[in-house]
Amino acid sequence: MKTNTTSAGLSPACRLIEQFGSRWALLVLLTLESNGTLRFSDLRRAIPGNVSERMLASTLHELEALRLIHRTLYPEIPPRVEYRLADECRTLLPILHRLIEWSRHHAEIAPTAGRPAK
Repeated sequence: MKTNTTSAGLSPACRLIEQFGSRWALLVLLTLESNGTLRFSDLRRAIPGNVSERMLASTLHELEALRLIHRTLYPEIPPRVEYRLADECRTLLPILHRLIEWSRHHAEIAPTAGRPAK
């Protein structure tokens, strides 16, 4: 059996794309891009759809670990936490927008799964 020797070079990209398997990760990034710095509750309200607090918290944690967003905790009572795009994410956004456009274009011309093309 032949092994794929190039998969090691693709590993970081595969990990990053895997994070966008969750629609919430992409929506968080696009919402922060549009709205700038947001607190948790404001971000939850601004995201299209009905993301649960638990899912949003998990998604924010993952995006922070990937260094795509920056979390700022203010030492106040009660604590205030704000989220914004990290500088590293700014170079990713044009690529994401191109992927979104590509998927829109191909969704219009691709047959629906299980249905033959006309």
